[in-house]
Amino acid sequence: MEPWSTDVRPPLGGRDGPVHHHGRSLVLRRPWRSVPSALLCTALLVPTLAACGSENDAADSSTSSESSSESADSADGAAGGEATGESIEGVTFTGDVGDSLTAEWSAAVEAPSETETYTLVEGDGDAIDDGDTVNAYLYLGDGTAQSDLYSDYDQGAAQAVPVDPSSGEVLYSLMSGATYGSRVAAVTTADILFGGSADGNALGLDGDAPVVVVADLGSAQEASPTPSSDQVEDADPSTQPTVVEEGGDPVGLDFSGLDEPALDTPVQRVILSEGDGAELSADSTVTVNYLGSVYDADAPFDESYSRGEPLESPLSGLIQGWAIGLDGVKVGSRVLLQIPPAYGYGAAGSGSAIPGNATLWFLIDVVDAQ
Repeated sequence: MEPWSTDVRPPLGGRDGPVHHHGRSLVLRRPWRSVPSALLCTALLVPTLAACGSENDAADSSTSSESSSESADSADGAAGGEATGESIEGVTFTGDVGDSLTAEWSAAVEAPSETETYTLVEGDGDAIDDGDTVNAYLYLGDGTAQSDLYSDYDQGAAQAVPVDPSSGEVLYSLMSGATYGSRVAAVTTADILFGGSADGNALGLDGDAPVVVVADLGSAQEASPTPSSDQVEDADPSTQPTVVEEGGDPVGLDFSGLDEPALDTPVQRVILSEGDGAELSADSTVTVNYLGSVYDADAPFDESYSRGEPLESPLSGLIQGWAIGLDGVKVGSRVLLQIPPAYGYGAAGSGSAIPGNATLWFLIDVVDAQ
C-alpha cells in the first residue's frame, strides 16, 4: 500500500489535525481506534464523519415514523428506526453485499428534516452490538446531482468501523440494531452527516444538500493479538532487515534469512545512526523521511525519499507504533522500527498492500522536530 494514496487507509492522522507533505494533504492515518480530526481525502470517509461529530451526537439521532414508499419496499425494517420512503425514492442499489454496489438514479432525492434509515437487505448474521468493530463498505451519493460521491468498493477495501457514537451519528444509527450481512441506508443532509455543520467539507456540499449513505455490514473485526509490552525494545540489528539503497537513497528492505515475527512482539527499534539534536517526545511535531514495508515485500508500500518531500506531522497523529518507537529518539537519527499489527493497521489491514494482522517496518530519518 502507498500510505498517502487513496486506495488504502494507512497509519497517520489523529486528533491534532491533518498531516502534510509540505502542502500536500496525506492519507496515512491511524486505524479506527482513534478518530482523525480532519478530512484529508474522501477515501477516509469514516474518520471524516466521526471526527466532525461529537461523541454525543448519536444520542440525538432520530428517524421519522411514516410508512415506506414504493422505492423502499425492499426496506423490511429500519436499522435505526422506521422512516418515510419519500427521501430515498429515486435511487436503487444493485450488487451483492460485500461484493459490489451500484447506484441507479431515476430522480433527485429530497433533503429530509431528520435522518431516515432503511434496511435494504437484511443479513442473516448475528446482531451487531455496541463495542463491535464492523468491516463495512461505505457509499455516499449526492441526492441532488444524482451522482456518486464516494464508494469503498472503488477503493477495493472495507473500513473497520467501531459501533460507537464516535463513529458519527449517521453511521452509529445505521449499525445499531442491524445484523451482520445487512445492507443499510440513510438519507440525511450534509450538515447532519458532518456533525452539525458541513462548512468547508471536502465534498463541496452545501449544508442542506441531501446525501444518501449506504453501509454494507460485513464481518466483525477480530482484535489483533495484544503485544506483550507497550514499550519499545531496542533490538539486535541482526534480527532486522537491512536497508537497500540506490544512488544513496533507500529503496527497500531486505528480509533475507529473517523469520516473520510473532504478532504479539512489542515494537522493536534499531537506531542505525544517532543524531545530536533534541529528543522527541509524545507532543513533538516531527519532520521525517520514511520508507514503509511489510514482511518480505518486493517493494515498499510507500516512501518519501524519491519524492523529495518529507512528512511533517504531530507524533500524536501517527499510528501508535510510530509514537512508541520514536519517543526519545534524537533529531538527526536514522531509525528502523518493527511495529506489531495492534499498533499499526490491526486485523483489518489496509487495501491489498497491507493484509490483516501485518507487521510493519519503517525506516525513518528524523529531519527536524518542534
